[in-house]
Amino acid sequence: MTTSGFYHYYCGITAQPNDEGQYEDLGEFDLNLNMIQKELAEKEPKRQPRLETTFFHEDWIEIQFLFRASYRDGTEDIQRYIDLVIEELEGQLNIIIIDFNIESIS
Repeated sequence: MTTSGFYHYYCGITAQPNDEGQYEDLGEFDLNLNMIQKELAEKEPKRQPRLETTFFHEDWIEIQFLFRASYRDGTEDIQRYIDLVIEELEGQLNIIIIDFNIESIS
């Protein structure tokens, strides 16, 4: 999935909801996650973000996050974008990010 001049970052995110019983089911959570993905794509379309729930439980959530970076992006640019994503996820989904790992870069 490599496009000339771009790298794809695959990240694993582990989170917990702030409120017990906040999300009734996976469908409600995924709907909100999809809205955040659209907002991130509008803010920085070149990143082509993709968010996907890989595990959902009322007190434990795992999310797969994929985004694109240019070979010209510096470490600061990538970290700034990751910080933006964390801020959006925590603020809009009302979750606490426990772990954010860059699993691979291709």
